[in-house]
Amino acid sequence: MLEPFYPAPPWRWSERRALWRHWVRDALVGAGDLAIHHALRLLPTDRISDLGARLGERAGRKRPVASDRARAALRLLRPEAGEAEIEALLAVHWRHVGRVFAEFAAHDRILPERRIAIEGGEIPLSILRADRPLIIAGTHVGSWETVPGALLQIGVPVKVIFQALPNRFRMRIAARSRARSLAEAGVAGSGVILPSLGAPFEALRTLEERRAGLVYYVDEDWGGQVQAPALGRKLRAEGNIMRVVRLARRTGAAIVPAYGLRLGEAARFRVTFLPEVELGPHRPGREGLLADIAALDAAITPAVRAHPEQWFMLHAWRG
Repeated sequence: MLEPFYPAPPWRWSERRALWRHWVRDALVGAGDLAIHHALRLLPTDRISDLGARLGERAGRKRPVASDRARAALRLLRPEAGEAEIEALLAVHWRHVGRVFAEFAAHDRILPERRIAIEGGEIPLSILRADRPLIIAGTHVGSWETVPGALLQIGVPVKVIFQALPNRFRMRIAARSRARSLAEAGVAGSGVILPSLGAPFEALRTLEERRAGLVYYVDEDWGGQVQAPALGRKLRAEGNIMRVVRLARRTGAAIVPAYGLRLGEAARFRVTFLPEVELGPHRPGREGLLADIAALDAAITPAVRAHPEQWFMLHAWRG
């Protein structure tokens, strides 16, 4: 099912580097990831998370460029912080990143083990009960995977759009983990929307049918640029944040920002659903679109500023 997203390069000498990456490097990295993933599944959830923290620390030491980007982002988000605090936040960040990836091995246990507390759950529930289309504007603050999990926990069917990962083997791990989680939750009408050319049409159909909430992450890293929040940059009508606003303007959907904060150094979370983002009167053209993007951007920014060490995009940030 995922193979069309990772086509093999043509067998030409000019494509030798791409061929090596596809058939050798990615396969070796993928084999290692698969072995670690299946070994972790044999362990208790908290042990998986703790081992992930150690792996994250190790990964951070091996990624000096990414660490420097994270330091620059931390100085932007915490201008009052000294160097010691910046380094402490950076260490927490890498441990958190390691935990998130290791916890893919335990996704199907998060709900049965009651590891998600929910704040503002009445907001998406009331919107769907009013027969309104619902878009959850997710962010990568904390564990983003817990946002659809929280919706499933309160009985809200979800359709989730996830970004394709660079390595097809890692994408396979993520896809299987998400499928197990959806099956464990048992909420009819839920599923994953693959990042294909048909994804926008399936997202639109989901909103028009009004049977499930659409989870769409708006702070994605695409083309070497984190699209949102702006954090002082000029707003642009690009990326998922623009797509969410366009979908809402077309369908009348409510936009509810959400994030799944990690509680301490553990596999426990609090998912917060923020109040609906009020869009302005529908105005055709770029000016009205940018005004609505600004409203959504303003809604997601405080969580990033409050918890920069748990923002996954911290080490991808380029100002």
